[in-house]
Amino acid sequence: MTNISIIGANGLPLRSPTAMTAQGGYRGGRQSRELLGWIPQLKSADADLLPDRELLTARAHDTVRNFALVSGGVQAQLDNIVGAGLRLSAKPDWRALGQSADWASEWSRQVESKWRNWSEDIDFRCDASRRLPFSGMLGLAMRSFLVSGEILATAEWLPERGHYATAIQIIDPARLSNPNDQPDIDRRRAGVEMDSRGAPIAYHIREAMQGDAWLGANPYIWRRVSLETQWGRRQVLHVYEQDRPGQTRGKTGIAAILAKGKTLERFQDASLEASIVNAMYAAVIESEFDYAQVVEALGGNAGGESASDMADAMLGAQADYHDGGTVRFDGVKIPHLYPGEKFRMVSSEHPGPQFAEFEKSVIRHLAAGMGVSYEQLARDYSETNYSGARAGMLEAWKFFASRRQFIGQNFARQVYALWLEEAMDKGDVELPKGAPDFYTAKTAWCGCRWIGPGKGHIDPLKEVKADVLEMENGFKTLEDACAERGVDWEENLEQMAREKQRMRELGIEPNEIAKAIGGASEVNTDN
Repeated sequence: MTNISIIGANGLPLRSPTAMTAQGGYRGGRQSRELLGWIPQLKSADADLLPDRELLTARAHDTVRNFALVSGGVQAQLDNIVGAGLRLSAKPDWRALGQSADWASEWSRQVESKWRNWSEDIDFRCDASRRLPFSGMLGLAMRSFLVSGEILATAEWLPERGHYATAIQIIDPARLSNPNDQPDIDRRRAGVEMDSRGAPIAYHIREAMQGDAWLGANPYIWRRVSLETQWGRRQVLHVYEQDRPGQTRGKTGIAAILAKGKTLERFQDASLEASIVNAMYAAVIESEFDYAQVVEALGGNAGGESASDMADAMLGAQADYHDGGTVRFDGVKIPHLYPGEKFRMVSSEHPGPQFAEFEKSVIRHLAAGMGVSYEQLARDYSETNYSGARAGMLEAWKFFASRRQFIGQNFARQVYALWLEEAMDKGDVELPKGAPDFYTAKTAWCGCRWIGPGKGHIDPLKEVKADVLEMENGFKTLEDACAERGVDWEENLEQMAREKQRMRELGIEPNEIAKAIGGASEVNTDN
């Protein structure tokens, strides 16, 4: 007997009440008309990422190299997260170390000074490749994080370099891979060797990039580097953001926008080419004669002469006529057309009226995917007001601040710990009497804060007044306010004290300058 089923309004067979009781309550989990055929597989983080990671990363680099909009977005992130570099503000946990706050303040100033001498060394000895100071290395690492989705570096020990043997080698994460390009296994995935709990224990790094074989390098030699030494000193810094538990490698930060970014790039290129072609023909001369009729009228194929030859002869005659058939009136050319011809100006239809709206829509999508505002990505502030611009800036600032915290704690602090370990071992940084040694209280010794680029202001007067009110009511400290402007509060106060002292030496009262500046502001405001 043939089974009979009743079709519902959505075109699918109606289910019996018994079957309906086994169905969940989420519409997103049903096979409705809108979701029919959408049945993604539920896989682990590595199963989703690792097979596509190399192609994703290659496409990300290609997009940043060749698509100005995405390249500018990455640069905007870099400028706001790291900028010219992150400044160390040492903050040892003086309670855990059994010391006083005054001791911590003095110790921090001395350590920050010694750190600057190593990290900003004029001969770049902090960089194993001798190319950049630490601020430049930080920018390079951050760019790698934004485009490749991860940072890879090794801590080298080079005693021949100078006073400090610690040096950092930044490595392209593409060189991290399984030896001899072997397939992934449970305890070794994409070049990362792990223990039974998934913790990394070693990294397999190619000696050279695969594409560098033509330069004489050998990309088929791998170096196995342990995560740390026997006494706990880091040898590999592998920094990436985990989206899911069990994720072994990082994912490019622009993965979600690659498809739409490429679509917009093609659309812009096609519109530009169409506009260029359109612009090449400013006007045309139209003829009432049909091509076939002209050929027949000229006797094509009648006397052995081809139709194309006859047509070419006719067109040549017209061209000669146009060359000699111009009249000048007050220096202006007036064409005298061939009989039966009309002159028509060609108006450009590219880009069409829908181009700008489509472009804005896609750019907003790209901006959301990159964590910046539309105005920052498009550099277009023509349609925003103070409230809108401030809201966009504050949302972007949250993203920049979280990224700065991430890179500061997971990369910059690790480098600081490597240097501080050696500095304390050499006796350059004093160990107070009764305090635990570096290895016993490593976290307490390495406490720090990283100060980056300032937040910027849309209306400085309003925002400074708000800062003052927050400080007066205890909602914000001077340190917080200075950090938001990319300034170290202690250095700022010390500089202010020196300036005031110098003013008094010159017979200038500090409040006189404030009054002069205030008066100038009032004059400018009135204008």
